[in-house]
Amino acid sequence: MIILLNSFIPLATVATAISTKHIIDFSVQKDIRQAGIYIVVFALLILMQVLLSSLVNIKSTYLREKLNNDIQKEFLSLLYKIKWNSLNKYHSGDVLTRLTSDVSIIVNGIVTLLPSLISLSVQLIAAFLTLLYYDKTMAIFAFILGPISVCLGWLVGRRLKKMQHAIQSSESRYRSYIHESIQNSLIIKIFEISKWNLQRIKELQKTKLDLTMKRAKYGIATSLVIGLGYRLGFFMAFVLGAINLSRGISSFGTFTAFLQLVGQVQGPFEGLARSLPQVVSTIASAERLMEFEELQLEKSNDSVLSTINEPMGLFIDHTSFAYDNRNMILSDISLTIHPGEIVALIGPSGEGKTTLVRMLLGLLPPLNGAIYLLHKNYGKVLVSDNTKKHFSYVPQGNTLFSSSIAENLRIGNPSASDNELIVAAKTACAWQFIKNFPDGMNTLIGEHGVGLSEGQSQRLSIARALLRQSSILLLDEATSSLDIETECTIFENIRRLTPPRTCIAITHRQSVFDKCDRIIRLSEGTLYEEKNTTSYKN
Repeated sequence: MIILLNSFIPLATVATAISTKHIIDFSVQKDIRQAGIYIVVFALLILMQVLLSSLVNIKSTYLREKLNNDIQKEFLSLLYKIKWNSLNKYHSGDVLTRLTSDVSIIVNGIVTLLPSLISLSVQLIAAFLTLLYYDKTMAIFAFILGPISVCLGWLVGRRLKKMQHAIQSSESRYRSYIHESIQNSLIIKIFEISKWNLQRIKELQKTKLDLTMKRAKYGIATSLVIGLGYRLGFFMAFVLGAINLSRGISSFGTFTAFLQLVGQVQGPFEGLARSLPQVVSTIASAERLMEFEELQLEKSNDSVLSTINEPMGLFIDHTSFAYDNRNMILSDISLTIHPGEIVALIGPSGEGKTTLVRMLLGLLPPLNGAIYLLHKNYGKVLVSDNTKKHFSYVPQGNTLFSSSIAENLRIGNPSASDNELIVAAKTACAWQFIKNFPDGMNTLIGEHGVGLSEGQSQRLSIARALLRQSSILLLDEATSSLDIETECTIFENIRRLTPPRTCIAITHRQSVFDKCDRIIRLSEGTLYEEKNTTSYKN
C-alpha cells in the first residue's frame, strides 16, 4: 500500500510540471478559459499530493511500529532457540543493541527507504519519458549526468558499510557498559568510583562520536560532490533552455516545464546516490541480526518422557567437560542419584558445581561421556535440549522480574491457581511474609527484587521452582541467605512433596547436610561421595 501510494506522488509531481507548462502557454496566448482549466487541475494535483503524503505518513507510522514489534519478537524467538553456550558468548548489551538499534535501522530501510527508492525510480522514469517527448536532446543530456552520481554513491556505500559495522559495535560496547553501570550502581556508590566510571563512559562516548563523525564527514564530502554535479547539470540545462527560448525554439511554458522535469530526472539520481549509504547501513544491520541465525540451535524433537511427571533419577556416566576444550573442569566423573533422593553437592568455589548443573539442564554438552535421566519404565533417557522440562532450577543471585509476586510465581506454572500459589509459597516458607503485605500476592516487586530482602527473594524463587511440574529440583546456593531454622523447614517440606522430587542442592552450609540422603563432593574435577558424614551432619 505504501509503495503504491508513494508511486502516485511522483506521477502527480510530473503532471504538475505539465500543468504548469499549459498554464503559462495559455496565459501568454490570453486563453483564459484553457488556462483556468489547468489552474484547477494544478490545484487538484497539489491537493492530491498533500493528501497522499498524509496518508503515507499514517500508514508508515502503523507499519513501522508493527514491523518493529514483529522483527523484535522473531529475533527474541530465535534467541530462545539458540544453544545457551553459543548465546552466552555475546554480552547482553550487544544483544540489546541489535534488538533495538539494528532493528530500528532495518525497519526504517523497509518502511521509509524502500518506498522512497521506488518512488524516485517512478519519478525518474516518468520525468524522463515526459522530457523525451518535449526535447529528446535535453532528455538524454539530463539522463547521462545521473549515473555518475549513482556510481559515486555505490563507491561511498562500500566504504560506509565497514564504518557502520564499527559504529554499531561501538554502540554495543557503550550500551553494555551503561547497562552494567546501572545494575551495579550500589557498588559504584559504595566504592566511590563515580568519577572513574564517568571517565570510562566518556572514553566510550568519544570513540562512538569519532566513528560517527568520520562517517558523517565522509558522507557530507560525498554529498557535496554529488550536489555540485547535480547543480552543474541543472545550470547547463538552464543555459541550454534559455538559448532555445531566445531562438524561439521553445515557449515560456515549455521552458518552465523543462526546468522542472530536468530537476525531476536528475533529482532521483541524486536521491538514489544519497540513499545508497542508507541501503548499506540497512544491509549491515541485517547482517548483524543474521549472524545469530548461524549459531547452533537447540533440537526441538520431543523426548519419550515428554508427558511423564513421575519420580526420576540421574546417571552421570564417565562425563568430562572443558570450556573451549582446554582447562578440564570435570574429568571422567560418574554418579547415580536415585529417584526421590535429596543430595548435597559440596566443594570449593570454582570447582565446577554450577557447570555440572548446567550440564544436567542440557545447556552445556559433555566433552566425553553422557548424562541420563533414570525412569522406572523407560530406563535411561539421554539428557538433551528436550529434557529441560523435567527440571526446576533456582540459580544463584536474584532472578525475580519487576512485576507482582503472583506473576513471578506463575513463571513456574502459568496456569497455576491462586490456591496452588499459596501452597507453593507455604512450602517455601514465603506465605508468612506475603500475607502480611497489604496487597498480598498482588504486591509489586521492583527490579531485581527491590523491596524484598535477599531471604524473601530466595524463598519466592524456590516457590516458583516448586510450582513447575518437574521431577528434579536443582538448588544452586538457593538458601544461602536464610536462617538455619527456615532453611531446614524448607528441606523438610521438599522431602514431604507428593510425588517425591529428586533434589540436588549446591551448598556450603553444613546445616543442610542433616536433611540430605547423601553428600557428594566435587574437588579437582572429580566427584566422590563422603562416606563418613557424621562429622558434617554434626
